[in-house]
Amino acid sequence: MKLRSFRYLLGEGFRNIWSHRLMSIASAGVLIACMLMIGIVSVITMNIESYVTDIGEENVIWVFFDDTMTREEAIETTNKIAGQNNIKEAIFVPREEGLERQKKVMGEDYAPLFDWVSAENPLPDGCQVTMSNLNQFDKTVLQLRSTDGVTHVRQHRELASKLSAMRDIVRNIGVAVVILLMIIALMIVSNTIKITMYTRKLEINIMKAVGATDRFIRLPFIIEGMILGIVAGLASTGLLYFLYKLAEKTLAQGLGNGNSFVPFTDFALPMMIAFVVIGSVIGSLGSVISIGKYLRHEGSEFNAIT
Repeated sequence: MKLRSFRYLLGEGFRNIWSHRLMSIASAGVLIACMLMIGIVSVITMNIESYVTDIGEENVIWVFFDDTMTREEAIETTNKIAGQNNIKEAIFVPREEGLERQKKVMGEDYAPLFDWVSAENPLPDGCQVTMSNLNQFDKTVLQLRSTDGVTHVRQHRELASKLSAMRDIVRNIGVAVVILLMIIALMIVSNTIKITMYTRKLEINIMKAVGATDRFIRLPFIIEGMILGIVAGLASTGLLYFLYKLAEKTLAQGLGNGNSFVPFTDFALPMMIAFVVIGSVIGSLGSVISIGKYLRHEGSEFNAIT
């Protein structure tokens, strides 16, 4: 294709968008909503998978002893645990140290609560256990729970299972919603192109009368759809960045766990490329569907006349 022809087709694409800007905005809006949903589902899944992976790699277990045990008995039980199979290390943690650690985890907002309970510490003595082999995780947990004097074993395997189930639910719902939104976006883009074609019906018929090929007539509309898709893709990336940072800041303040988020820069470029490609494909596909039907219909009428 000559550069002059390409400039003409590109200019026609932009002119079509401007001439029907309200419908173009509606089409771009639906595309943005579709890609934002894809992005939200993707980042939620990525963060859950990252957290599940971190938990899976963690080999630290907290063991808590019966309140009726003396300090000497708790230390003796810790030593007994240290000698069990698959135990790399067992460190005794007195209840006073446990309370101080809990204060740091909860933050200054809960300081008055801890001042109130400091007089009578409700936490039991315990120990921090490190495994040698994670492949024996479940067996070792059962072994610890059966130890005399142990009342509770805190480990993150159950949390990881729940998060994995949540990830699957989010992914399945997200895929269904995304497919529905993509169909809606395709229909709206097709209708936008169809309106543009009907307003230029006379011009298209004149072009066919002077020998313009269907390909030459089709290209401006395909370019129009691609432009809408590219603009929607870039806008979606910017909106997703804003929403992600807002969620990161909000959860960091509420949970004190903002550093666990996957950095946006780790997936920003692939996400933007994916958005642009998806938007371009939906936009151009909507154009192809509409212009194809129109040209077949108008072509048959034109051939009948001639």
